[in-house]
Amino acid sequence: MRKDMIDSQKAFGYMKSLSFERRSGSPEEKRAALLIAGHLRKMGLKPQVERFDVDVFSFEDAVFEVTTPYKKRYKVWPVGYTKSTPKEGIAAPLVYIDNPNPGTFADVRGKIVLMEGGFTSKTYQAFVENKAKGFVRISAPDRLVYGKLSHILPKRFGRVPGVTLGYEDGLEIVSRGASYGRLISKTSTRKGASQNVTVEIKGKKLPNEVVVICAHYDSVVWSPGATDNAAGSALALALAEHFTKSPLARTLRFIWFGCEEIGLIGSFKYTEKHKKELKKVKMVLNLDVGGTLIGRINAIITGDEKLANYIEVLGKETGAFSSIVADVYSSDSVPFAEYGVPSVNLYRGGGGTSYIHTDGDSLRHCGPSAFETIGRVSLEFLRRVAEAVEFPFTHGLPVSIQEKLKKYIENSGRFYKYKGEKTEK
Repeated sequence: MRKDMIDSQKAFGYMKSLSFERRSGSPEEKRAALLIAGHLRKMGLKPQVERFDVDVFSFEDAVFEVTTPYKKRYKVWPVGYTKSTPKEGIAAPLVYIDNPNPGTFADVRGKIVLMEGGFTSKTYQAFVENKAKGFVRISAPDRLVYGKLSHILPKRFGRVPGVTLGYEDGLEIVSRGASYGRLISKTSTRKGASQNVTVEIKGKKLPNEVVVICAHYDSVVWSPGATDNAAGSALALALAEHFTKSPLARTLRFIWFGCEEIGLIGSFKYTEKHKKELKKVKMVLNLDVGGTLIGRINAIITGDEKLANYIEVLGKETGAFSSIVADVYSSDSVPFAEYGVPSVNLYRGGGGTSYIHTDGDSLRHCGPSAFETIGRVSLEFLRRVAEAVEFPFTHGLPVSIQEKLKKYIENSGRFYKYKGEKTEK
């Protein structure tokens, strides 16, 4: 095996071992965490499993029925963290809304709303305060995507019934001018548990300076979650195996987060628990979505211009990246950003990744060769930053990224509390 390569066959083997439905907070998610810990022990490492409490949703059957101007029943699925209807359901006028926002929700009192998009904190608040009876979310064409609310929104503003509907059924309902209907949905929320898996490879010269490599290992309901994110978890395992044999100057801390898919819960729990240690964390490499034979590698930089330029140069040297943008990536780097820790987020787009969050996110689209380029560039990046005489990047986020971070966090229903430094005015 070349020193600049991970073992892509082993990476794909790790991916295969994790490609089963791993719903956040479920026994299957715990099984995946134990598998990851087991792989690490076989490498001679000593992983830690950090448990945390979480609200877990479950649902049973649901139905949506149009009663005027025609009669027809449609199969639907409850949205996570919503409210059950009475046994007999709720009957109400129907209204289709193109662009969900506080203004368009001003006239929804007593109605069931059909919509394609999801909720932000402000739109959900307006939806509840204007006393809508419930909502029906229409999936994209050829993609039945399960639905969920951010787990925080119902806690802040209250629960309402909501379901997911297939695109073709939604198209029929809207095109036929449905004006009255009935919704039946049974769902529940209970206290449950999840866990993060962590392990460290101590630095040889600067052990108190830490580079975090992370990935989430949970999947959504119905999905084997091969690309999202058994692939990122597998790549992190392959990197850990590589650096176990070749430790660097700085400490590498690997973290596999639970419950990313229901609101980055594992990573927020981690940063809350370890906030006193985060000054030691120099940066984060987040691996989320990959493994597909057809696709492109992209990088999202949550940091200053110096970091973005560094990744751009690395991209030109290696030819690895299809795009490099400075932004906030909706994944486990966000909680670190609140503490001013910069991150590089690598993900694969195109090809089979279009099936994420569906039952089509399977190994059918994937293969070992998909790990070769992203593995090589990840190794090179980690080697450079963890071996640098002086760490090339500082804590803190530029104002432009802070503004995007604030919007992202507030849209999820959380209160923004940036704790880092500014790197520019």
